[in-house]
Amino acid sequence: MGPELAKRDADMGVPKLVASASGTVIEIGPGSGNQVGRYDPNKITRIYGIEPNVGLHDKLRETIKNAGLSDVYTIVPCGVEDVEGLRKYGVDQEVFDTVLSVQVLCCVPNPKETAAALYRLLKPGGTMIVYEHVKSDDMISSKVQAQILREAGDWAKVDLRLPNEEDAALAIPRIWGHLTKAS
Repeated sequence: MGPELAKRDADMGVPKLVASASGTVIEIGPGSGNQVGRYDPNKITRIYGIEPNVGLHDKLRETIKNAGLSDVYTIVPCGVEDVEGLRKYGVDQEVFDTVLSVQVLCCVPNPKETAAALYRLLKPGGTMIVYEHVKSDDMISSKVQAQILREAGDWAKVDLRLPNEEDAALAIPRIWGHLTKAS
């Protein structure tokens, strides 16, 4: 992530979103670990980073170590759609307090199926934290992305910020916020 994008993400509240993660967390697509240093270790029991790109694992391990999270962070080398691969690492349905997805759903082949799979991983009352690109320079696609998230399951609370007209003029507008699974 370049310095300009990192600054924009910080300005839009990504550090606060990540720091709000708690309990047993599943991070989708951690890449080389851009978000790892933003977790509040006092709130975290365990983190599972679902990263199918094994070429990023060495850098991710280094970032985890530098953040002091080696004892609680497990890299899972498969995609969220690989249920059997996930189970090998203890990743199963309805066991996670938090799902974190930062700039991932815009890149998966089927965001609707992926969002539904992420919903299934959450415990009842668990929270999905999202900060996602939307795919065009208009506000329609942000509403579609928000709709995909809303339709992923039965949410007790949806608190998503959609781009306003100023944000929509950005090259890559985003939506962000929290969705809480019904109990």
